[in-house]
Amino acid sequence: MLSLLFLAVAGGCASDRPPSGGPSDKSPLRITTSQTRLSPGSLPSCTVSILFSHPVSGRELLKALMFTPAIGNYDVSASGNASEIRIYETLKPGTTYRIILNKYMLDIRGRRLDNPVAIAFSTDGVPDTGTIAGKVYNYGLTPATEALLLAFSEGSRKTDPDYLAQTGPDGTFRFDNIAEGRYRVFAIADLNRDMHFNPETEPWAIPDKPSVASGTASLLLRFAQGKRSETGLEPAATDKTNEQPGTLSGRCQADAKALTVEALRHGDNTSFLTAATLAAKGIFRYTFPALPPGTYTVSASIPAEPGKNSPPKPWRSGRLEPFTPSEPFGVFADTVKIRPGWVTDAIDFSVRP
Repeated sequence: MLSLLFLAVAGGCASDRPPSGGPSDKSPLRITTSQTRLSPGSLPSCTVSILFSHPVSGRELLKALMFTPAIGNYDVSASGNASEIRIYETLKPGTTYRIILNKYMLDIRGRRLDNPVAIAFSTDGVPDTGTIAGKVYNYGLTPATEALLLAFSEGSRKTDPDYLAQTGPDGTFRFDNIAEGRYRVFAIADLNRDMHFNPETEPWAIPDKPSVASGTASLLLRFAQGKRSETGLEPAATDKTNEQPGTLSGRCQADAKALTVEALRHGDNTSFLTAATLAAKGIFRYTFPALPPGTYTVSASIPAEPGKNSPPKPWRSGRLEPFTPSEPFGVFADTVKIRPGWVTDAIDFSVRP
């Protein structure tokens, strides 16, 4: 007897052929429903039926498809909006499988998935429910929209990750349906879009802890790519503009002994640094008395060596080999405009402990 697992994926259904004379349909490609049928003891051992919002080709589906754990013996077919993935190898008992369609998948008219999609099913009918979610930033503190996240079980020596995820248009990501436990997580800039890590050519970003527990909901990572110029407490003295500087101040919550605040100027990625002052337990105050006019992103980081933070030092990105966590950091959610002679205050945010 076939066991059946049905999964509905959020999305809207759209007509691929608008009425004559009407506007063309520019809505992104989405999955509307998926259905997984397990068939123990026969081939295929699993069939996954997927209904898309627009017609797709089997070639594009095959290019976008990945499995965790890995599956090697399968084929795909597509007809109009409907497609099937047929798995021909014996599946492991008591295991949750994730079928991943990366966000580079296109329909027959070139419309792309706006976010990666993972379809999970379990061979015993009870999928894993663990999650890890967060956000990845470029070194300039803009959302990293093209990052690939890799998660390895703690202590694993495998070269292939246990789970994969991609960032969406706002830099956020989410591992769903993972086993409970702890994971070594890092992000890469998947420059060639092959969904693999090429350490010689692709930059990486690592979190502020050696392993991440399932259930973590606000993991932050930042790439260390690119060159920046850093200045200290008197940025106006080193800036070449003739405009009158402005003042920036605020508070930052952090469970720390010391805190460095960074104002990163858009356009040239010049970084201005100041050491925050501990005002009360867990509360720091900071001031930039003379910032050149411009638009900034404001962030703060907890120094790994708080006693050696004078003058304030820029955020440290950590190392991949040997795996060394980055310094914890937090980012003010909005950009900040500094105007000549103006005082900009109450720029308050927090750094996760």
